[in-house]
Amino acid sequence: MRHSEWKAHGLRALALGLACAAAPALANVDGTLDTSLNPPLGGFPYFGVPGLFDYAIDQGGASPYTNNDSANAMLVQPDGKIVVVGTSWASGTTRSSHIGVIERFLADGTTDTSFGIAGRVLVGNPDNDETYLQSVALQGSSLIVAGIWTWATNLGNDNALLFRVDTHGTVETPFMVGGFSTALQIADAGFNKVVVDSASDIYTAGYSNALSGARVDVNFFDTNGAFRYSYNRPLGTSTQDGARGYDAVLQFVPAQSCGNGCVILAHDELYVVGTAFQGVYPSGLANHDCVIVAFRRTILQNDFSIDTLFNSGGTLTIDFPMGSSNEGDNYCQAAASRPGGGVVIGGENVFISTLGGGTPGPASNYALAEVDSVGNVTRQDAFAFFQELPTPGIYNGIYDIVREPSGKLVVTGYASTSTINNAPSDVGVIRFNPDFTRDATFGNNGLGSAILSLDGQGALMFTGQREWGSRLALDSRGRIVLIGERSYNIGGSNPNDYDWLIARLNNSDVIFRDGLDGVVPN
Repeated sequence: MRHSEWKAHGLRALALGLACAAAPALANVDGTLDTSLNPPLGGFPYFGVPGLFDYAIDQGGASPYTNNDSANAMLVQPDGKIVVVGTSWASGTTRSSHIGVIERFLADGTTDTSFGIAGRVLVGNPDNDETYLQSVALQGSSLIVAGIWTWATNLGNDNALLFRVDTHGTVETPFMVGGFSTALQIADAGFNKVVVDSASDIYTAGYSNALSGARVDVNFFDTNGAFRYSYNRPLGTSTQDGARGYDAVLQFVPAQSCGNGCVILAHDELYVVGTAFQGVYPSGLANHDCVIVAFRRTILQNDFSIDTLFNSGGTLTIDFPMGSSNEGDNYCQAAASRPGGGVVIGGENVFISTLGGGTPGPASNYALAEVDSVGNVTRQDAFAFFQELPTPGIYNGIYDIVREPSGKLVVTGYASTSTINNAPSDVGVIRFNPDFTRDATFGNNGLGSAILSLDGQGALMFTGQREWGSRLALDSRGRIVLIGERSYNIGGSNPNDYDWLIARLNNSDVIFRDGLDGVVPN
């Protein structure tokens, strides 16, 4: 650094020091709302408070799903822009159907008008098809988007969808897969997750339908979207449902000793997490179990294959504890890496609750498990989540997990309550230490949890309000970015309007912990 730069740097540091001495530092607790995410609140399509806002897509579809918007996936670009993909109920010329929505927001929460049309890209045609965008990944400066589409006249026939969008929001149609192009047809299948590796190759996790029921499906594409190969695993026990993959984690595992001179070579590992249908209990409660399928690629291989070292065959089924009864229904759709190899999975454990003194009925806990690189379950929990014990009608579950560089885990989902004058559910966020104890430095209750809610916020005072978190990401400053959904009653007895929720939380990885974060460029 030149002398002039040192001098300028010293003056800035002195000025900052004087500013800090003149005024006390502001509180900036991990898990609190980052108020620099502050779009123009108070009017359509933005409602909420700084750090947490409701955003309406509202594409004008007719009854019965008027104004229903679903936020299914997101990512944060290195420049802080937030990309959200999902679905909206839209009106066509002859009918209403679900169409795909890609929206990009600036770091302050306002829409990025340089992307698409006023920040938005719409995918699909309400007159011809139903489109559900499920996942998004970054490939250089482009977006890889995966999802599911069906012909509007044949809703029972899913088709996989994969396409690329450039930095300006232009869909690269030659790259599209499925009914939008003749480049590649993957019928009777769906993509729930897309992952891009360091070489820009593409992997999708989802399902393929067969006479024996849905199968966990994993597809491999090169950087240009050319199909290479796929695997599917028939893990379900019935044609009624079968098995589906919902999330995937790709990680590099260094060489490691396995004892007595044995060495496991350095390799890439791809873990796919999903759910398998196992039948129905006598009570009528469904019986699903969580599944993990592991794939391995050594440094000598170009392509993945089933990891036969993982649970002696590449597949593991987990049946979580069952609450207060002997019937447990498990759904897993969240995954994060485990240091040294393996994966952490999260989901929901539904059971028949006998708590509360009333008639037994369904309720649910969060479900969390850690699995090492060879398929050993090293931790397995299903506990009450955030606000109340799971009495009948109280549901709590995990929808996503991220691991911070420190090794801590952050999970999000929904937290239900039956408390009078409170909504049926709120967004729940918990941070765990690497040893799975709750991180008491996160949130404001000393329990490592943050409850996010827009209950009672001015124009948002509706009855029957439900809020939940769907996906998490860390931005380049370590802040926690979260998307989810919010539903409320307009006039009926059931929630009948769904909007996107977007939030950003302060975090210990943010530069400067003195309350002056706002002076740091996004």
